[in-house]
Amino acid sequence: MRLQVLVVGLCASALASGCGLVFGISPGEYDPDPFGLGGGAGGAGGGAGGAGAPDAGDEPPPCTALLDDLEDGDGAILLCEGRVGSWYTYNDGTRSGTQTPLPGRPFVPVSPGHGSSEHAAHVAGSGFITRGAGMGFDLNLAPGGAKLSYDASAYAGLTFWAKAAAPTHIYVNFPDRNTDREGGVCEGSGCGDHFGEGLDLTTEWAQYTVMFSILSTDGWGVPAPAAFDAAHVYSVEFHTAKSTVFDMLVDDIAFVP
Repeated sequence: MRLQVLVVGLCASALASGCGLVFGISPGEYDPDPFGLGGGAGGAGGGAGGAGAPDAGDEPPPCTALLDDLEDGDGAILLCEGRVGSWYTYNDGTRSGTQTPLPGRPFVPVSPGHGSSEHAAHVAGSGFITRGAGMGFDLNLAPGGAKLSYDASAYAGLTFWAKAAAPTHIYVNFPDRNTDREGGVCEGSGCGDHFGEGLDLTTEWAQYTVMFSILSTDGWGVPAPAAFDAAHVYSVEFHTAKSTVFDMLVDDIAFVP
């Protein structure tokens, strides 16, 4: 069930600058030190003038795959490779439903995160009986806040760490040009049948990988999209179906090269 919900709240946190480390991740594999930064000290190269110059190992690696590790403690994803976005929560608008944080409120990471990480993204709630609720982040926000698509076609999927307070079934959804209202392709209530994949979270931290090649919709979108459009992705969402009680943490989210 990969459903677009009715209420979406964008985080009001200011976007932070700078980039993080690349996650060199292949499907089903986690490398906590993809650049060998935990190894010995890098040697200094002697230049023509005899002064030691830092070698390539001393340069901060460019971020290309890591979307957010939450370590900056704010509600913005890492600014990198043209990605500019904020975390948000959303729900279907059921009045009796409860959710923390509420849509439209500042999204603040919680502590602790996965492993030695100090922060993780968190959402909890219950009582949403029509289309469910969840959290996510946009990939390309314009300076004025307009939501634009992002070209993720250079990547094969998404990987992340997650756990829940109790075993919980979630859907990792990827609103794209054909299923998001901003794309201008779907019509009215026919929008929201996003491409995604279902996963079962446990009460222990575990790494999950979703490949773009296996994504599917529920089939009710209008018009029905033929395939996932990785070149025009708007956001990533961690969604729970209607009537689900949820309390989940997500950390170290990265594209799979």
